[in-house]
Amino acid sequence: MGPTCIASINLKNLKIKVKILIVIDTLASGGAQKLKLQLAKGLLSRNFDVEIFIYDSNYPFYEKELKKAGIKINVFERKSSGFSFDVLRNLRNLILSSQYEFVISSLHAPSIYAALATIGLSKTKLIVCEESSSNATIPRLKKYLFYLSTLLADYLIVNSFNEKKLVKKLPGRFNKTKVIWNGLDIKSIKFSVKKIEKSAGIKKILVVGRVAYPKNGLNFLKALSLFESRNKWLPEITWIGRRDEDLRSSKDFLSINMQNEMDSFLNENKSIKNKWNWIESVDNIYDYYEDTDALIIPSIYEGLPMVLCEAMLSGCFVIASSVCDHPLIIGDNLRGLLCDPLSPESICRSIEKLNNMDPKLKSIISKRAREFAVKNFDLNEMLNKYEDLIIQNK
Repeated sequence: MGPTCIASINLKNLKIKVKILIVIDTLASGGAQKLKLQLAKGLLSRNFDVEIFIYDSNYPFYEKELKKAGIKINVFERKSSGFSFDVLRNLRNLILSSQYEFVISSLHAPSIYAALATIGLSKTKLIVCEESSSNATIPRLKKYLFYLSTLLADYLIVNSFNEKKLVKKLPGRFNKTKVIWNGLDIKSIKFSVKKIEKSAGIKKILVVGRVAYPKNGLNFLKALSLFESRNKWLPEITWIGRRDEDLRSSKDFLSINMQNEMDSFLNENKSIKNKWNWIESVDNIYDYYEDTDALIIPSIYEGLPMVLCEAMLSGCFVIASSVCDHPLIIGDNLRGLLCDPLSPESICRSIEKLNNMDPKLKSIISKRAREFAVKNFDLNEMLNKYEDLIIQNK
């Protein structure tokens, strides 16, 4: 074989076994965890050697699925909240002994551990994933340590263009930052034409996300109160997401306060409480997208929520706050509706607008959303971008 033939070989077809460790805090049913589950399984299917590292096994939602896929889970339990030198030492020892060529981290604390654990390891590349457009609720020291982790990283992956704009404010990061939107296995997600051609009106509303400050639960409740006062009725509301029992120990005081305020509001507004359902986690979220009239994402900030991608693919109508890439993805009245998360009045008006929307328009909007999601949220496209990054830096 001559030189010309050698140059034409695609490295992807060489089936090189590259060792990768994905570092995350827990296997709970969160969007970041689900995204890394998809990434791990996808890279494994492409002949990469993938393992997971966690330091909190109290929420094993995705454990069974990872084990079924044959992905090893390395657990080094953190003994108490806050920074753990034991976790750092165990992670570094694991990286040294297993000789991972790439470490991919997600969320602030895991990325801090991953960055410190790979200092001086020239044969291990660090890819830090940042999936939130704000650091408002993060303690100052943790925030600075995370900024350090992004500086130490070989690459910074963000899942929104809005977030890449914010990275411009961090010296030395912009040129190594790549935008990779979330990816889903499109073929496995049922799109129900019957579902989106239902009659007008809203009978059921769905919110999906951990019950924490960024999810803006109190303003959502205030919007429901406005809706009831003007329309004299309420839809059923289901909120699927973990009420974090560790908030107090994690010192996430904004989230603690929001949970308490939500509980107080519900206790004082019995009519809303009677229509309200808390569910910690579900096995198949798509059953709920199928059964609801609208998914509402009232967050005050986001990266690119997995629930937005899932809902658009499944045909569930979306009302989302006008933050991060939501305006780009949804476009008001184009593929869903937008609202101002800081204004209960704006959230209420969006719900009323959907309630009064002609069924044909609702169907058109949902079909547009599906078309956009198929084009932009394909798991294979996400995996291609990660694979290219890994192969180019092998």
